[in-house]
Amino acid sequence: MEPRIHVDDTDPTRMALDAARLGYEVVVECVEVGPGNVGDVEWLAEEITSEVSDEVPPDVLVLPGCKLTVNDPGSLRRLVPRVRGIVYYLAVSGGDPAVNRAALSDPRVDALSHPEKGQPHAGFGKHEIELARRKMTYIEFELARLFRAEGEGLAWRVSRLRDALRMRRLKRFPMIVATGARDPLELVPPKQKEEILRELLGFEDEEVEEVCREGPIETLRWNVACKHVFVVPGVAVVRGRGRGRS
Repeated sequence: MEPRIHVDDTDPTRMALDAARLGYEVVVECVEVGPGNVGDVEWLAEEITSEVSDEVPPDVLVLPGCKLTVNDPGSLRRLVPRVRGIVYYLAVSGGDPAVNRAALSDPRVDALSHPEKGQPHAGFGKHEIELARRKMTYIEFELARLFRAEGEGLAWRVSRLRDALRMRRLKRFPMIVATGARDPLELVPPKQKEEILRELLGFEDEEVEEVCREGPIETLRWNVACKHVFVVPGVAVVRGRGRGRS
């Protein structure tokens, strides 16, 4: 399963077809939204229903998602209810300590994305870890952020991900690794994604299974069970894909 790819500047149908060609069976396409473009979420949901689903193979499930980018907790609280009923995966762009905590405290948020951005110690400490565990909010990392980095920037991001992995082994907080691709060229096959996690970042086989398959699938199941979103045709197949490809 691919928990999240971006379609902000890319045709959603093309991204879905490329993901399907690489071997992904469940794809969550996301738009990045803030207070000024929240309507893009409705556009994406309509695009997937009317266009994308007709073009991809019938055994590939494409779902709408979004990543909220805000500057303060108040904006986050105002935007979450406007998008929650539309998307199957709701992530919040992290980095600001106050936004990190607000996202982890809100049970409607599925994931806090790259909390390490601009912050030491992987962007979250004891309090944030406890919130993630108690609220079952996933800490999400994007591989595409590594693909775009060079030199010291790449070394810093690899170091932060390794720090997060060490902390997860100690504290067992929920984690998801998404491709986070913003262009078809940033998409990688499932097997290559798993190799990057093992060989570059030091994940064990069981950890790869948890962050690439079990976490994303459990999130979709939870949102359907809690009626956070209106079920679209085909979403029930998620229930049988706990061992699907990441």
